[in-house]
Amino acid sequence: MLSRSSGSRQKETSEDDNIYLIAGIDAGIKTGYAFLDLSGNLVCSGVEKDANDERIVRIISSIGSPSVIASDTSPPSHFVQKIAARFHVRLFHPRKSLSQEQKRMIGREIVNPHIRDAYAAAVKAYRRYADRLRQIDRMNVPNRDELKHLVISGFPIGKIIRKK
Repeated sequence: MLSRSSGSRQKETSEDDNIYLIAGIDAGIKTGYAFLDLSGNLVCSGVEKDANDERIVRIISSIGSPSVIASDTSPPSHFVQKIAARFHVRLFHPRKSLSQEQKRMIGREIVNPHIRDAYAAAVKAYRRYADRLRQIDRMNVPNRDELKHLVISGFPIGKIIRKK
């Protein structure tokens, strides 16, 4: 759908193309963002100078629906907390802030440090849920991404499948 980007967004999606995202956000004067799909693939990334939370919410919404918002710092910034609250989704943050070395290892192919930090946050969040998401991939069920979204939101797989 979208190709890997080291700059601004490349394409907006229509409502029919809506995808669930793991949205990594690196807040600051230059706010970096990196969005993964629920299979862990980078969908979109970019940097916005002097972006407010409304601007980042619009960018996320133009690409898809977040399942989780991710931060690379612990505790996460107020800015990132606000974005998670706006979408009513979970906020992922590591127990201990990621070191520059950890972020470089995760995002070694990404040159821009703001995007790299956001990407590292998103990857760490993906890894937190990866086993359960792969388990869903092996299941013969419709709407796998919706099921993954619900699992990330905190619903047990068994309960979700019984309801369907």
